[in-house]
Amino acid sequence: MDEMRGLAILNMIFFHLFWNIDSLLDIPLPWYHTFGARVWQLYICGSFLLLAGLCIHYTRHLSRHILTLAASALLITVVTWFAGSQTLIVFGILHCMTLCFLCYVVLRPLLQKIPAVPGLIVTLLLFIFTYHVPQHYLGLGSFQIPLPSEWYLSYWLSLIGLLSPDFHSADYFPIFPYLFLFLAGYFLGKFHLPDWMRKSHCRPLAWMGQHSLAIYLLHQPILFGAMMPFFPE
Repeated sequence: MDEMRGLAILNMIFFHLFWNIDSLLDIPLPWYHTFGARVWQLYICGSFLLLAGLCIHYTRHLSRHILTLAASALLITVVTWFAGSQTLIVFGILHCMTLCFLCYVVLRPLLQKIPAVPGLIVTLLLFIFTYHVPQHYLGLGSFQIPLPSEWYLSYWLSLIGLLSPDFHSADYFPIFPYLFLFLAGYFLGKFHLPDWMRKSHCRPLAWMGQHSLAIYLLHQPILFGAMMPFFPE
């Protein structure tokens, strides 16, 4: 699991590098705005959320973990606020993950009673069904249930997915649909892990996975520092 998280971290670093090039250096990367790039992003954030839910079963100090995530999320908001509106992160992956953990704490008595297989299937289906909540509808493809536009007027309801016109976040992962991906990871963790997942196969990736939060907090400042000579004046 450390290696899977490390691989996601490595992909995230490259994904944000290309975002910096495209958005901050104004060097167009057309492929970065394609469906394939969106799938790549979904793999990265999906890996983080699934593994976060899965690892609940192995977390000894859950309250400390939640507080660390919340403090890190707040730090990112403060730093990006000073950096400028283009990079401001109001509700990114760490903010989402913090609220997902809090939702888990509230729902834990119910979740513990739900068997792994139906829980995993239902949460994955709910993730798919609510994926387009920020786009004002439920469903997938041609099957769409429109949501009332009046629901999308509050700035703070943007945190749950009801994206208002005045809300902006360079990194945006609302509770819906991503809570269901997190809960899918929780139900996935109820299954017995195979032996190959209990052994280390690539120590560098495992190290990155074990220090994923620190790398997440430091990777953009390092990238910005390396790219400073190339920023337009």
